[in-house]
Amino acid sequence: MHDAMAWRRRPLLPALLLSGLALRAQAQAPLPGERAIGRADAPVTVVEFHSLTCGNCARFHNDVFPRIRAAFIEPGLVRFVLRDFPLDRAALDAAAMVHCAGPERFEPLVSLVYAQKENWAHSADPRAALRRYAALAGLPGERLEQCWADTAFLGAIMRMRLDAEREHGVNATPSFLIGGRVHRGVLEFDRFAALVRPLLPPAARP
Repeated sequence: MHDAMAWRRRPLLPALLLSGLALRAQAQAPLPGERAIGRADAPVTVVEFHSLTCGNCARFHNDVFPRIRAAFIEPGLVRFVLRDFPLDRAALDAAAMVHCAGPERFEPLVSLVYAQKENWAHSADPRAALRRYAALAGLPGERLEQCWADTAFLGAIMRMRLDAEREHGVNATPSFLIGGRVHRGVLEFDRFAALVRPLLPPAARP
């Protein structure tokens, strides 16, 4: 089922991962945070809470997001914000890899990881594939290993998930914050458009 009720409940992450919330004074890299696609002054901001091992997230990014980009983001109508909500250790490792590569590589790597999700997310060694993707993006292997070992770096990603749970009641991926309301599950293009258009200035509505 691919409507708004077809969302994936996340398992509890091991307590070990939560130790990353004890951020040390100086991290080895700028700490991860939300990433935005589109103009900062766009009239509408949409936030997606996503996990890089989530099948519905992959479907949204592979099949729906290109239309949203063309119709709403590129014309400057929507600022699309991605916040990490890792469902498991593989998702946390993937998010760390993507952030470790830097802001300029973030969007291409997210697209690559989602396009290749079935090839790595449930493999015996997800990190092996993530190392290959990092190398394709020009991220040195030593640098990636440092990010994976950095509890402050991992903790910043986990904080995004915990903030989403506490502030918005997010408990599944993908979830979208639009106009102050959370919508769970894959938003098909027509549904996304129906939620966004009323929030746009009348003259800007496509």
